[in-house]
Amino acid sequence: MSDFHINSMVGKRINVNKGGPEAKAGQLLHSGYNYMVVGTDEGVVYYAARHLKSVGEDLQSDNNGEKSGTGEFYDYLTPSCFSAIMDNMIGQNVKVNRGGPESRQGVLLLSTYDYIALATEKEGVVYYKTDHVKSVSVIQEQKENEANTDESESGSRTGRGSGRGTGRGTGRNESPVKGRGTGKGTRRGSSRGSSRGTGKGTGHGTGKGTGRGTGKGTGRGTGGCTTERMTGRTTGHGPAAAAMDVTYYREYGFNSLFDRLAMRKVKINRGGPDAIEGVLTECANGYVVVLADNVIHRILTKHVKSISAL
Repeated sequence: MSDFHINSMVGKRINVNKGGPEAKAGQLLHSGYNYMVVGTDEGVVYYAARHLKSVGEDLQSDNNGEKSGTGEFYDYLTPSCFSAIMDNMIGQNVKVNRGGPESRQGVLLLSTYDYIALATEKEGVVYYKTDHVKSVSVIQEQKENEANTDESESGSRTGRGSGRGTGRGTGRNESPVKGRGTGKGTRRGSSRGSSRGTGKGTGHGTGKGTGRGTGKGTGRGTGGCTTERMTGRTTGHGPAAAAMDVTYYREYGFNSLFDRLAMRKVKINRGGPDAIEGVLTECANGYVVVLADNVIHRILTKHVKSISAL
């Protein structure tokens, strides 16, 4: 699809694809080198241009990037290429692909030129080859944050209750490799300060009202070499719970992960007819060899969209 035609629709309402899991309606906010940015009712979605099948223009709309009926404007990234978008999302809760078997959400641990590492709640760390990522977006957490704030305030006012609020903690990897973890800790404190303060003096009342700490969130990484094993840890609760105590790998390329995961039980691709679970024995001559149910499967590496250890 011509860049000229895409650029001519910037600021207008469009339909991405006519159907399927990646189909979405919204406003075209930006057209980049190999991606485009669309503002939707679920927030800003970044689409890889290589996976676009069609883009339809709504001739009756021209809002110039304004959220329909809100008077507000979308906040979005405009980096040099699609993979650079994910570089800026490390440590955030993201959704990879809009739908379909390869769609997952979790904390983005790592982004390289060739693959990304996503910490999911049920499957652990899933490695996606960048070429097979159709779209990516940051999961909106505004409503959850407001709920947590209300819970914290109500907990601090309750007399003789558990007085539990929520505390947030963030951890950043100080090594040369990016690895952020985010999480929520728990702040405890009996709320006797508010309920008994008037009866026994302010000293006794405020002594136990502040609670303990502010929660923990750590993100640790070791090593700066591109072939070093990387570890990332997050402690706490909440949206980043999927990234708790995970171990992930940073390699030069996606295919190098096969050597790291050799002789381990893995899951190749998330679902559909191309998904398979078994022991990865080797990767050679452009094939990944997997032993599953007493059958040796040889899979072309170019058809491996994602992989995770079991």
